[in-house]
Amino acid sequence: MAFFSQCFFVDSVQATSAEKAFQLAEKELNRFAHSRKIKYRRYWIEIINRYRQIYLRYPESAVAPRALYRCGRLYEELYGYSGKTYDLKRALSYYRLIWEKYPRSPQAKLALQRAISIYEKKLKDPVKALSLKKKPKKLTDRRKKHSPPKKIAPKTSTATNNQTKTPATSNHHKLLAVEVGGTVKQIRQWSGENYSRVVLDLSKPVKYKAHVLKAHAGKPPRLYVDLKPAKISPYTKPEIPIKDSFLKQIRFGQYRKDTVRVVLDLTSLTDYRIFFLNEPARLVIDLYNNKKPQKETVVATPKIINGDLSLAQQLGLGIRRIVIDPGHGGKDPGCRYGRLKEKYISLEVSKRLAQKLKSRLGCEVVLTRTRDKFIPLEERTAIANLKNADLFISIHVNSSPNRRAYGLETYYLNFASDEEAMRTAALENAASSHSLSELQDLLKNILLNTKLEESRRLAQAVQKNMVGGVRKRYRYVKNRGVRTAPFIVLIGTRMPAVLVEIGFISNRYERARLKSPTYWNLIAEGIAKGIEEYVHSIKLTSLP
Repeated sequence: MAFFSQCFFVDSVQATSAEKAFQLAEKELNRFAHSRKIKYRRYWIEIINRYRQIYLRYPESAVAPRALYRCGRLYEELYGYSGKTYDLKRALSYYRLIWEKYPRSPQAKLALQRAISIYEKKLKDPVKALSLKKKPKKLTDRRKKHSPPKKIAPKTSTATNNQTKTPATSNHHKLLAVEVGGTVKQIRQWSGENYSRVVLDLSKPVKYKAHVLKAHAGKPPRLYVDLKPAKISPYTKPEIPIKDSFLKQIRFGQYRKDTVRVVLDLTSLTDYRIFFLNEPARLVIDLYNNKKPQKETVVATPKIINGDLSLAQQLGLGIRRIVIDPGHGGKDPGCRYGRLKEKYISLEVSKRLAQKLKSRLGCEVVLTRTRDKFIPLEERTAIANLKNADLFISIHVNSSPNRRAYGLETYYLNFASDEEAMRTAALENAASSHSLSELQDLLKNILLNTKLEESRRLAQAVQKNMVGGVRKRYRYVKNRGVRTAPFIVLIGTRMPAVLVEIGFISNRYERARLKSPTYWNLIAEGIAKGIEEYVHSIKLTSLP
C-alpha cells in the first residue's frame, strides 16, 4: 500500500511540475509574440524547443500533447513568415505524433484538423487530405476498444485544474488562447451622425451572436450582442451615454452566468457589420445610418489657387477631404533597424504628402496622427469614416526575413493574393498569418460594403506614379505591383482606400534611402501625382 501511495505522490508532483513548465513557456510565448524577435527564425526555434523539452521530460503527463500541439502550431505560424515547405512538414510531424501517441487527448482531433487543412490549402494534396478525413472514426473506435480505467486525479487547487483542462475547439481557437472564458475588459466607441464604431476589448476570443430589434410601439431600434463564454470586468461601467449621434447609449450586463449581453440603443439603423480581430482579442461593431442628418455637416471650402477654382471644384467630384494614415506610432514602432523606425519614416512622408495634396487639389487633408502617438488600427478606420473622407491612404514601411527582398508595392483590401501578401499583412496587423487566414472568411461579408473597384484603380495610379518618380533619381527600383490582402486598417472604410509600402527596411540599399528626406519627398510626390491621376480618371469615366 505504501508503494502505491508513493507512486501516486510522484505522479502528482510530476503533473504539477509539468503544468508549471507549460505555463512558463506560455508566458515566454506571449512575450515573444509582442516583441521584435518575431521577425527572426532563431527565436521561433528557441520557443518551439522549449515546448519540445516539456514533452520529452513529461511524456506521460496530460501536458505532453498540449506541448506537442504548440510545437506544430508554431511551425505552421513560422511558415507564414518563411514560406518554407520544411516548416509545414515539421508541423505535420508533430501533429501526427499527437494522434498516434495520444489518441484520447483533446489535442488529437485538433491536430488532425490542422493537418487536413495544411494538405488541402497549402500543400494542395487533396488525396492525402481525404485519407486523413477517414481517421476520426478510427480514433473514436480505438478510444472505445482501448479505454483504460479512469485514474483518480490528485487534489490540486481550482486554478490548477482550470489551467490543465484544454478548452473545446471553436471558430476562434487561437494560438495564444489558454484561459477558459473571456472577460470584457473595456468598451471603446467613435460616433458620428451617420456612422459609429464600437470595439469590445476582450481577454481572449469568445463566440458571439447579434440580434436586431426593429422599432415598434414608439421604441427606437436596438442591436444587442451576446458573448459566450464571457464575464464583465468589475472595473467596466455598465452604461455609456453618447451625445450627438444616432447611437445614443451602450448598455451591458451579465445576462447569464456565462453570457455577457451588450445593448446598443439607436435612433435609427440602416446596416451593421460585426467582425472579430485577434492579438489582442476584440470585437468590432460598425453601425451605419444612411438617413440625412438633422444638422448639416460643415465641409471646408476647397482652396482657391491663384484666383482660380481648385481642381476639386473644377471637376465637381466632391474630393474634398482626404485622410492620410501614418502607420504605427507611440509604443508600436513598426519595422525597425537600429534607431531607424517605421513610425518616424511614415509620419515624415505623410506630412509631405499632405502638403502636396493641399497645393495640387486644394482639398482638406487630415492626418490620423501628427506626432509620435499610438492609435489602434480600428480607430484609424473610424477617423476616416467619421470625417466623411473621400479617400484614405495608409503609409507603411516593409520588412522581410529575406534580406534581398526590395521594392515598392500598393495594396487594397481583399483576400490575400499570395503568401508574401499574407506575410506583409501579418506584419502590419501585428497578427499571425493564421489569424489572417480566419479573417479572410469574415471578409466575404465585409467586402460587400467596400469600394473595391475604386480602390483598385486608386492603387494602380498610386503605384505607377510612385515607382516612376523614384526611378528618376535612384537605380534598382523594383515595381512589386498592386496586391491585395486583409489589412485591418482598411476594413470598414466607406471610401476608396489603399495601403502603400514605400520600401524594405530589412534591405540595406533601401534602408539607406529610407533615411533620406530626398527619398521621402520623392515618395510623397509620386503618391500625390497618383491621387491626382485617379481624380482625373474618375471624371473621364463619369462623362456621358
